[in-house]
Amino acid sequence: MSSHEIVGIDVAAKTLAVAGDCPRLRAEYENSREGRRGLVKALGGGTRPVRVVMEATGIYFLDAACELVAAGIAVMVVNPRASHHFAEAVLQRRKDDPVDAAMLRDYGQRMPFVPWVPPAENHFALRAIGREVRAQGKAVTAAKNRLHAMGATRLVPRELVRALERQIAETEALVDALVAAAVALIDGDPELKRKFQRTDSMPGFAAKAVVTVMGELIVLPPMSATQWTAQAGLDVREVRSGTSVKRPARISKRGNKRLREALFYPALTAARCCPQARAFVARLVARGKTPLQAQVAVMRKLLHAIHALWKTDEDFDADKLFLNA
Repeated sequence: MSSHEIVGIDVAAKTLAVAGDCPRLRAEYENSREGRRGLVKALGGGTRPVRVVMEATGIYFLDAACELVAAGIAVMVVNPRASHHFAEAVLQRRKDDPVDAAMLRDYGQRMPFVPWVPPAENHFALRAIGREVRAQGKAVTAAKNRLHAMGATRLVPRELVRALERQIAETEALVDALVAAAVALIDGDPELKRKFQRTDSMPGFAAKAVVTVMGELIVLPPMSATQWTAQAGLDVREVRSGTSVKRPARISKRGNKRLREALFYPALTAARCCPQARAFVARLVARGKTPLQAQVAVMRKLLHAIHALWKTDEDFDADKLFLNA
């Protein structure tokens, strides 16, 4: 028997489904300050120390996980993909909140427990702003595409065109305001400011791109550059089996989609504006790589460069990054 009581919690926007044997532990709590307070109190009433397992479900798990850790309760936050494959492996046939909570408890009993350490609040704030900048940027692109399509006919009312133009201008102003807020947040933290300046020195990066990329990276625990690559889903995945199955290698796309998207346009700009990056892309294409594969290689290069700049606190050197690759 484990020396710890394992408790699984399935997090929803309004409720917390709980599976565990602690005395006075209810099957469900409200995902509110009062509900989480009751959960913490119940988890602290057992005879054995408690370990909690939950999924990283959007932002809804954050308050619960932070409050549990603050109360001295160990928490493991599981990647939803990992818990999904675990549920398939144990032949889980139903899916509802109590069943998922029991599955997470089973996961904690069978798998190595990795404690979750909450990042600093200003790191979370930077990620939240960066994600909203990205979302609003997508909204601007979609609106501009609709506006361009409207220009193909004279049948669209002029009032509709003007309304869409106002929407685009207002959204672009909102993006600028969010980026400015993120930069002000960064300026208030010397370590964030140092990392911002190092990243901003790289080709392809301006304040908006730095904010979105930094927001995703800054909340991660200490990792190597290779682990960052896997976190972004930019690691190469090969599929081979016996002598008959050998598919072309592709990136896994099993990491953080937002980080991968945030790196795309800086890499595109770097490949166009940085001579060393442009020559690197040309060499890869000459070896038989497609332009998109070369673009992904630049994304990986830039990610490794950010890791090195943050670690060494040195100026960016394109020759070091691209000439010998």
